[in-house]
Amino acid sequence: MGIRNKLFLIFLGTFLILTLAASGFYYFSFVRSLDTYLDERQEEQVGRLAEHLGSLYQQNGSWTFLLEDPRRLGRLYRLAGDDDQEHGQRGEMRHLQLLDRQKTILIGRPARARLRSEIPVEAQGEIVGYLTHPNQDAIRDKLADRFRDRQRGFMSWMVAVGVGLSLLVSWLLARHLVAPLLALTRHAQTLQGGDYSTRLADPRKDELGTLSRQLDQLAERLEQGQQARQRWFSDIAHELRTPVAILKGELEALVDGIRPLNQEAIQALESETGQLAHLIDDLHDLALADGGNLRYQFQHHDLAALTREVLDSYQHQLDQHKLTLESRLPEQADARIDPVRIRQLLDNLLQNTVKYTSDGGQLQVQLQQAGSQWQLVLEDSAPGVPDDALPQLFDHLYRVESSRNRRTGGAGLGLAICLRIAEAHGGSLTAAHSPLGGVKITLTLPGATP
Repeated sequence: MGIRNKLFLIFLGTFLILTLAASGFYYFSFVRSLDTYLDERQEEQVGRLAEHLGSLYQQNGSWTFLLEDPRRLGRLYRLAGDDDQEHGQRGEMRHLQLLDRQKTILIGRPARARLRSEIPVEAQGEIVGYLTHPNQDAIRDKLADRFRDRQRGFMSWMVAVGVGLSLLVSWLLARHLVAPLLALTRHAQTLQGGDYSTRLADPRKDELGTLSRQLDQLAERLEQGQQARQRWFSDIAHELRTPVAILKGELEALVDGIRPLNQEAIQALESETGQLAHLIDDLHDLALADGGNLRYQFQHHDLAALTREVLDSYQHQLDQHKLTLESRLPEQADARIDPVRIRQLLDNLLQNTVKYTSDGGQLQVQLQQAGSQWQLVLEDSAPGVPDDALPQLFDHLYRVESSRNRRTGGAGLGLAICLRIAEAHGGSLTAAHSPLGGVKITLTLPGATP
């Protein structure tokens, strides 16, 4: 059974129960109110008759005036307000009984004491008799019965209208609630089929609208992921094609005898092979990092000493490019890191500086403590990067099409690997413009916990 039918039955059952409960409550409340009204009317009417009989008894001194003419009691009762014209045998009123002061029946049919109510008849302050009247089933008149029948008919019509409205409202509500669910289902099936371009754009402000917007965001992320994956494969193919094409050209030149087979040619082939191997290693590391499978061995280590060692190893390359190094490092910076991966991160950052910074520039390295974290800041001089390129520096295979371009080599994977290493350490890696004219890279790592 579909959800629409389930909701329809739930709403219909709920409305029917409420309709029947309200109708039943109204009917029984009306019946009780009517019985109470009739009781009060009867009691008031009999009370007036008791007062009148008391006056007549006082005038006659006994009940002889009634015993000689029992029909007189009925006439007196009608004068007190009764419209019922039905009489018992010998003209006696079947609703009333007249008792003397010893409660002996003088007029009327005998009735059980528990089914009747007694009203004393007083004359000169003394009780001279009693008037009794039975329960409502015995005294209800035809007018009350007709009124009750009309109310039953009205209740039947009200129940029928309530059932019809319940059917209509239940169907409309079920349709209204299921419509967005069906739209969500169709949209999910579209996404399952690989089409991520469609959007629901539901303006609803309730939970279903929130779910629709979240599903649209999911579709957007999937579309972006699909585009990124396609671009990723295209870029990888391009990056691999370049060194392979160079190797192929060099080998063809050697085979055809265009280029002599000497030490210089072998070194050129070795350089291209190394470039290709480096690219493959970077791709492998990045794939492991994206999948969370890059292995780390965390330990307490001196981050300042590690940074100092890496800078010392690059001093020769910095001198070759006439780059001035200025470092401000503390004596010790205890942190819980993987020294191998942090060294790999620092290598990538310094290689970028050596490759991209113009000769005669400068490099500033500063390590400082910020609360419970360590901040390592590397700033180099011109050339810099455009504003729109800063957020993309850590994307896969991204290169700035400016002075920092492919003329110096590189596939645009180093910074992406650096970001994954920083995140694996619970830190962050950001890029900004440097006051020196180049790029400012800030690495934040948590300090060592006791």
